[in-house]
Amino acid sequence: MVISQWMKETEMGYRGSKSVLVNNTVKEQRVDGSYMGNCFRLPMLRCTLMGLERDYQIRILSKGLYKKECKFYSTLNNNINPWFLTGFIDGEGCFKISLTKVNKAIGWKVQLFFQINLHEKDRALLKSIKNYLGVGKIHSSGKNILQYKIQTFDEFTIIIRHMEKYPLISQKRADFELFKKAYDLVMKNEHLNQDGLLKIVSLKASLNLGLSDDLKLAFPNVIPATRFTDFAVNIPDPQWLAGFASAKGCFMVGIKKSSKSNTGYQVYVIFIITQHIRDELLMKGILDYLDCGRLARKRDVYEYQVSKFSDVVDKILGFFDKYPILGEKAKDLLDFCIVSALMKSKDHLTEVGVAKIRKIKEGMNRGREF
Repeated sequence: MVISQWMKETEMGYRGSKSVLVNNTVKEQRVDGSYMGNCFRLPMLRCTLMGLERDYQIRILSKGLYKKECKFYSTLNNNINPWFLTGFIDGEGCFKISLTKVNKAIGWKVQLFFQINLHEKDRALLKSIKNYLGVGKIHSSGKNILQYKIQTFDEFTIIIRHMEKYPLISQKRADFELFKKAYDLVMKNEHLNQDGLLKIVSLKASLNLGLSDDLKLAFPNVIPATRFTDFAVNIPDPQWLAGFASAKGCFMVGIKKSSKSNTGYQVYVIFIITQHIRDELLMKGILDYLDCGRLARKRDVYEYQVSKFSDVVDKILGFFDKYPILGEKAKDLLDFCIVSALMKSKDHLTEVGVAKIRKIKEGMNRGREF
């Protein structure tokens, strides 16, 4: 069922389905799926959000900023594309092998985990991932942190099956292959003998950050397993990139002093994806895939940066218009698009426009209230 409704902003209560664009009035529409349309070509922005209204409360940016009636648009969509999920796991997922000292014959307890840790403001996104996979649990893991965890062997078959059908392409693929070998050893009960335990320790030594100092002392002669490297790093599907950007991307608005501007300030927008240098090939692949931007190395990370305004509008916003960001970051994309629209109309060259943009910027990313 589709519910469509026309009304003014001032007549509508504070509801989670509100999204705001610049100086227009849009028909509100709730329906499975998402509207597709660039915010410069059409007066709507595709902004896909998930969950209950209390999970997504978008501020009315137009109030006090824009005199005309504004368009409100959002969608609620509980379906996650499988390639989106793989991209998100490439960015935020973690495969773990845990070894705990116990008073048993072998002396060690082996546990396996798959987990995703997110800020609690992304509860709706974690719920959608859990609902899609149909397994796992969500629980609190520290201040403002939620953890989605899979830890039973029946459940592992689900995530392994997904990863085999929609494979990872970052270095996390190697972590998954090590994890899967450990899973096979435990399923055969080989972790209950010394030889099998040493194989698992060897796998753990090559997984993520490797062995802790205590484990290095307990197993001084273990040789780390060889990491799997024979896999393609080509982006398999645009939804993979949407998922990866939902995890690792950043939509940033900048304002800096400038003597060349009549307002005394220069406004700019930049899209960034950050990843460890071990994923250099992947970052180069993203650069080639989007056909814009540049790579910058900063210590042990690579930053993919797109700052050329025409590329931001035509390629970055154009891409995410078709393949939307999901989760809390969708709100930052919405604000990013509003600022880009203000820049497109040259409002950023006026003091009033700079003030509008500064207000929007203050509420983005870490400045967004929760």
